[in-house]
Amino acid sequence: MAPPPPPGSLPPPLDPAAAGKLPPTEQPNPAYRELYQAYADAYGSIGRLRQALDPAVKTLNGTDAWLGPEARQWGRQLENNQRSLQKAADRILWDIYDRLSATRRTVARV
Repeated sequence: MAPPPPPGSLPPPLDPAAAGKLPPTEQPNPAYRELYQAYADAYGSIGRLRQALDPAVKTLNGTDAWLGPEARQWGRQLENNQRSLQKAADRILWDIYDRLSATRRTVARV
């Protein structure tokens, strides 16, 4: 699964100046602003999560300090967990992206 598009590919939340140009029956949707900010924050920091196990994999594969069947089995588990973590990171982004994409930028003025 590939990561979703960057936040800039979606329309940004409406700023106060743009809100004045809306019909009198509409206003900016605060939920859209919150989701957009959450998506931008997650998108900017998800790389650290995706790479969290990279140092452990590199250390295990880059040294002969631990050899044998147990080391190979543990290494396979570590690499499987690394792939699972990367998929989970992408799933987090897709979940926020999908929710944001389905959220209107404006709502009815109450």
